[in-house]
Amino acid sequence: MLVGVSETYDVVVTIPEDGFAYEFMATPEDRTNHVSIYLGNGVKQLVSPLPKLKYFEGMKMMNDMMKMNGDLDDMGMKMSLQKMDMNTVMYPEMEGKESHQHVEGMEMPDKENSKHENHQENSANKEHTGHEQHNMAGNSNQRAEIVTLNYGMLRSPTKTTLPKDAKVRELHFELTGNMSRYVWSMDNKVLAESDKILIKKGEILRITLYNNSMMRHPMHLHGHDFRVINGQGEYALLKNVLDIMPMETDTIEFESNVDGDWFFHCHILYHMMAGMNRVFSTENQPPNPHLPDKAWAYKKLQRESNMPHFMIQNDFATNGNDGELMLHNTRWSLTSEWRLGYQNMHGYEVETHLGRYVDKMQWFMPFIGFDWRYRKMEHNEVEKNLFGQKNSKDERALFSAGFAYTLPMLIRFQAEVYHDGTVRLGLMREDIPLSKRLRGGFMVNTDKEYMLDLRYILTRNLGIRGHYDSDMGYGIGLSVNY
Repeated sequence: MLVGVSETYDVVVTIPEDGFAYEFMATPEDRTNHVSIYLGNGVKQLVSPLPKLKYFEGMKMMNDMMKMNGDLDDMGMKMSLQKMDMNTVMYPEMEGKESHQHVEGMEMPDKENSKHENHQENSANKEHTGHEQHNMAGNSNQRAEIVTLNYGMLRSPTKTTLPKDAKVRELHFELTGNMSRYVWSMDNKVLAESDKILIKKGEILRITLYNNSMMRHPMHLHGHDFRVINGQGEYALLKNVLDIMPMETDTIEFESNVDGDWFFHCHILYHMMAGMNRVFSTENQPPNPHLPDKAWAYKKLQRESNMPHFMIQNDFATNGNDGELMLHNTRWSLTSEWRLGYQNMHGYEVETHLGRYVDKMQWFMPFIGFDWRYRKMEHNEVEKNLFGQKNSKDERALFSAGFAYTLPMLIRFQAEVYHDGTVRLGLMREDIPLSKRLRGGFMVNTDKEYMLDLRYILTRNLGIRGHYDSDMGYGIGLSVNY
């Protein structure tokens, strides 16, 4: 039974007669550990821990299903309601595995009671859980193959139909994400880029959700239970969290019968904070005395999904000081790099770029920039770039425009033209994982500059870095990052 973040089930188990104790094991998704309780008294009937996670094999399978534009290709499988066990795709080590828990019989869950109250979130919002029933009895001579619970198996014990005369409004959302810059969204927009979704009291909202990302998303609605359209007709189960697997399409519906603004979000909270959320708001709702300025409050909530984050890295090396400062949000990137030499021939340089990511996968970023540098050249020599243009390394104060594009293997290609007509093209890659703690990097451009570096990670914020820079020579020192 796969349980999504914040998802709840009640499992009703018949305790076996004395003589046998059955292990009930819970395992986190990363398989780093597990915890068990034993049901019954007597000889312990053990289960085998889940096998070690084949992380890279699973990622390769998922990557094979990704198109160049970031969309996922379900290859015609039309997955919904977890009926296809995505464990065989995401976790290939699970395929064909059998349980060592000996059972005489195991009834598939055929009832779901969504009216069991779990806790009260606010005066208009109550969480509910589902019920799964299993009958188990001891038999040491039988093995049962693992059967994974899916939503299509669950059926409410009572009818959950909505008013037949109510107007039905259909909405569609695509769950989208970007692992490269860690942005999560709906329809490729974070909350800061969307308005409230106005709904009328009394209408039925029927929402189709397609997960076009490589991660599962337990979607949670405040203030309402929703029906999951799972083929059970009038007895469709009620939930308020639906764990949606990659490439899966599911449909839920609920009646707008309570005034208010209702949050709809992924319950993996770092996905929610990154932007995968929306707000449903009933029209003409009475004023909320606890929220006198709703427009201001909504802007505060929107800002949460588009917070600027600050990063800085600085290397105190034997041949100079170099570093990078970054201020980013969902779309915008402000970056400033510096290299400060200890000698006049090494000089100093500061490059600043302001750019905006414009494509869905955020691989492409046009930018504007400013490059300021100075160094004392020997014999007043003039260097030229690969295109035969003077690159004015000795003294430069130039504006530029260009773009950066992320190539395969996370190599960054950058092209820019300065206001004096000089063109520079470059390739670079940082943080190439060579071992658990050793990282590599390189940079090369048409100004005939190049750099190679190795960094050993000491702690989260400290490392030892050695590098060779074509302008500043060899250096080794302490790398500090925040």
